[in-house]
Amino acid sequence: MEFQENVRNTIITLRKEKGITQDVLASALDISVQAVSKWETGGSLPDILQLPRIAQFFGVSIDYLFYGDIQIKEMVAEELPNDNIMRIIQFQGNRMIDGRRWNKEEYINLKIPAELMKEPVLNFEIWGNANIDGSVSGYVESEGTVCCGNINGYVECSGGVNCGNIGGYVECEGSVNCGDIGGYLESGGGVNCGNVGSYVECENNISCGNISSYAESGGSISCGDIANSVECEGDLKCSNIHGGVECQGDIQCESILGNVECEGGITFTKA
Repeated sequence: MEFQENVRNTIITLRKEKGITQDVLASALDISVQAVSKWETGGSLPDILQLPRIAQFFGVSIDYLFYGDIQIKEMVAEELPNDNIMRIIQFQGNRMIDGRRWNKEEYINLKIPAELMKEPVLNFEIWGNANIDGSVSGYVESEGTVCCGNINGYVECSGGVNCGNIGGYVECEGSVNCGDIGGYLESGGGVNCGNVGSYVECENNISCGNISSYAESGGSISCGDIANSVECEGDLKCSNIHGGVECQGDIQCESILGNVECEGGITFTKA
């Protein structure tokens, strides 16, 4: 009965925080409003096939539907591994603030003690926007934006990235402003960086150095050499392209070794 009560309370809380009625939730899940009413009154539990859809609709995990904040509190208190990862978690009183509640405009300023920064690998997992004073020897995972010096490992975040060089890959939902990137880059915003060690997939404009694999952009691209193919919805300005090109705008480059499909004009420049 406690388990059923947890599910009931979690769905009620999520629905009210989203500011929707039972009818709206029922319509989104393509079920009857009576079914939603039974969940919230404790008359029944959601069908197991509905759980992923409910979790996706509210932007939470299935575990969160089952346990809500109870599981998170217990994990914070008892179950975190002793693995030397710097975990920065926000609380209001004794309640952990999840991604639906913390202020997206505020940053957590972190000045890490010098003795900790000497660790061979120091990884960061941060619940919020991170403003780290100095460089990071490991990876950074953040629910917000990441600002810091160099990062030797990878970066995964729900916001943007503003830092020095990144040794690994970058996956972010915002814009990227950094130095060189050792691995691939996937960005939901614009990109302004140095060389990229693998491919680039970006929903906006790309401005960077050389790209060691292919490039796909929802905007324009301005870069150095591209070692593979290019798909671009805007203009393309670069050096040498060692693969094919699909471009909806104009192309200005030194050479193209593959096939070209271009809706705009093509200008070849001298090296």
